[in-house]
This record gives sequence, structure tokens and C-alpha cells, in this order.
Amino acid sequence: MSDKYFNWGIIGTGGIANAFSNDIKYLENHRISAVLSRSIDTAKSFCSNKPNCAEYDDINLFLNSSNLDAVYIATPNNLHCDQTIKTLNAGKPVLCEKPFSISKKESELMVAASNDNNVAMLDGMWTRYLPHISNIQSIIKDGTIGDIESLSAFHHQNLSGVNNPRLWTRELGGGSLLDLGIYIVSFAHMIMGAPNEIEASASFTDEGVDSKTSIIFKYDNLQIATLSCSMVDSMPNRAVISGTNGYIDIDPTFYAPTSFRVCTNDGAIVEHPNEYVGHGLREQALELEKCTKNNTIESSIFPHSETLQVMGSMDKIRSIIGLQF
Repeated sequence: MSDKYFNWGIIGTGGIANAFSNDIKYLENHRISAVLSRSIDTAKSFCSNKPNCAEYDDINLFLNSSNLDAVYIATPNNLHCDQTIKTLNAGKPVLCEKPFSISKKESELMVAASNDNNVAMLDGMWTRYLPHISNIQSIIKDGTIGDIESLSAFHHQNLSGVNNPRLWTRELGGGSLLDLGIYIVSFAHMIMGAPNEIEASASFTDEGVDSKTSIIFKYDNLQIATLSCSMVDSMPNRAVISGTNGYIDIDPTFYAPTSFRVCTNDGAIVEHPNEYVGHGLREQALELEKCTKNNTIESSIFPHSETLQVMGSMDKIRSIIGLQF
């Protein structure tokens, strides 16, 4: 890392790559210094409004760039594993966009590469690093709503008119579960841990991916999480965490910077307004910078072991509903 900048390379030039590059503009010391695309023209277009940004269509040349402190992988789901491992083998820290991979087996290979190369790697479930999530975790820890009994979370977006192959193509790891459901599954894991039992049901498209999936997580202490995702209809994407002394009601969109309220059984309601500016993707960029400075290969906020637990639940859900890649 230079004295002045933390330099990012981005693999992929789609919507999330644009959102990431726009959000790190809020950080004075982070910048995009290289972009890799299948098309050099697309890479040039992406770099056109980014000073000191080099464009590539060859991954080896991209990874050999001396001006890279970390790489953000923002490609279709089926490419995450190979690109992450190749980047880690080149000694470059990785922030891999969610879903981390398409299976727990792939995730295990990625974690092994991070360990073997002693290079930092972050799961790009950006929700985990947001301020309102940290606040919610603190409120739960201090016992304000008592013992957690249940949770509900929904992520429905009507994407029917979005003609993006990564959403609808089985070979690319498409479907609502991996694109949208990863948010609700990761959220349930974060609040309640790994479930002991999973129930799930799904509807499928003609292309063989799930258009909508409903999930129930059950736990030994009778806790329950009710989860739902869909890419053919819309919902207010909110979440509720319910405990013995009250509940936390998280406004749409629960996984992005937002407001929430704490409602306790005595009738008190405490509002927590959203004062965040920007998208929120920059928080994970800061976390990876912290890991590299501290010479750690994983985040204490979202360690590799938790990623593997989440992907294990995703595998189980896929097995139950019959979603195969």
C-alpha cells in the first residue's frame, strides 16, 4: 500500500462493481487503480471517469500489476471460486462479492487458499459491516429485548424485467436463493447461529432455477427463523427480531443502511434513525484494509468459519428444494 492510497483492483464491470467504486469515493484514501473485464473496451469505459485506473482483459497481467493492494471480485457466482483462488495465489487480498461461492465445497477451497498463502480474504456480505447492524447486535447483547425467540426476514425483488443471464441461468449459479436468499440466510446465522433443522420449499423457472424460496430454520432451544426470497414479486424487505422482552423492527431495506426501532413489552418505543450517507459497500473495503494492516487473513466481524456455516445451510436448502448447479 502506498503512503497515500489503498489501491483496489476490480474484476467485473457490472452494477455492483459500479456501486462499489462509487461508494469508496467517500473514503479519502481508497481508489480504483485497475479493472479487469472480458472486453478491453468495457474495461476502458469503466475506467474512463477514474483517474489513474488501468484497464485489462488478461487476468495474469491484471494480477501482476504492482499497484494493487486488494481485489474486489464482482463477477457472476460461478466464477467466484476460481478467480478468488487465482488472486490469493498471486498474493493479493480478496473481497469476494456475495454469494461467496455456489457451494460449501467451493468456499472450503477458497478458505484453504487464504490460509495456504497467508493472504486476507473477506466474504462480501456487506450487511455484516454496517453501523446499524453493529447497533442492533449491541442492543441484543445488552438484553434489551430479552432472549431471542424468533426472527423473520424477507428479500423479494421483482426482477422479471431484468434480462441478466446471471439471475436466470443455472450454469451461472442463478436463482433467487443465491442472489437474494443469501442475505436472509446470512442474517439469520448472524443473529441466531447455525440452525439444527431446515425446512424449505421453492418454485422454479423453466430454466431450472428457483424463482422464489421459503425457508424455516429451527433451533434446539425452540427458536425459529422464517425466511423468504423471490425474484418475481416485491415486498417491503424488512426484518423483525423478537425476544422475550420485546422486538427490533428493521425498516426496508433491512440489509442496507436503514432505520430501526426497539419496542419493549412495557410499551416503550425507541427510534434509531438512519443517518448514513452513501450505499454502504465501503464499510467492507475499510474492513479489508484493516485486515491487511493488522496482518490478519480474516475479519473478526465475519470470520471464515461463519462463511462456511452459512454456505453449509445454503447447500442444505439447495438439496431440499432440488436446486442443482
